[in-house]
Amino acid sequence: MSESTIADQSYLFLNRIQDRRFDEESLRILELSLVATSAKSFSDLRSGLRDLMRSESSVVFGELTGESVVAKLSVLEFFARAFALIGDTESCLAMKYEALTLREIKSRNCLWLRVSHSEWIDFAVQSMEHGFPCIARKASENALLGLKRDSLIEPTSEEYSENLDAAAAAENVRRLRDSAASSTSSHSVQAQGAEYLRSKELRILSRQTRPIKTPECTGSNLFREGINKRNERMLQQLRSTQMIRDLEPHSHCI
Repeated sequence: MSESTIADQSYLFLNRIQDRRFDEESLRILELSLVATSAKSFSDLRSGLRDLMRSESSVVFGELTGESVVAKLSVLEFFARAFALIGDTESCLAMKYEALTLREIKSRNCLWLRVSHSEWIDFAVQSMEHGFPCIARKASENALLGLKRDSLIEPTSEEYSENLDAAAAAENVRRLRDSAASSTSSHSVQAQGAEYLRSKELRILSRQTRPIKTPECTGSNLFREGINKRNERMLQQLRSTQMIRDLEPHSHCI
């Protein structure tokens, strides 16, 4: 596929976004434009699409204020998949988190929207794997709340094994939550350490770029230098005189 065709495909995708056509066809067009892009221009294309999609998504969500929950979730899923194709993991996870949170809020009146603890666990694992421990920690806490909610059901003979599995799952989620909390703390310390090192490097650089002061040519320094030179001259004269005296006896013998 030529560069002009790729540009046309990208332009077509953006036009469909502006026309609010959040469907499978739009995602297919996006995928085709990315797959056909050469390695040399892929980074530039992805960066441009990422910036435009982030800007466009904020506008779109502002327009969805009065729409139904189903419509909002459909658009969130579309943008999550689009960001995943572009390679913008951060925005993809943000869309997924918005969708899960929206479902959790609306599930008070619509039970079918309730987010299962396994969905929160999967999202927490994804967040940790991609380096977002803060989100992973929150998702883990939501997963624990879901497990606690489910455990309120009176166990029966059929549900006993399921409750044992839930207890094991809860322990795993706690470990994940603690790991996320530890990573968050570690990242905070690392950020402070990096900031300290940056400030230290700036201080060293500042000292290195300061003008080097040459020793001041004061009168006392000049005086001492003059004395040293005079002493050297006197020493040379004494040596010359001594050499002449040493040679005199030989001259008499001739």
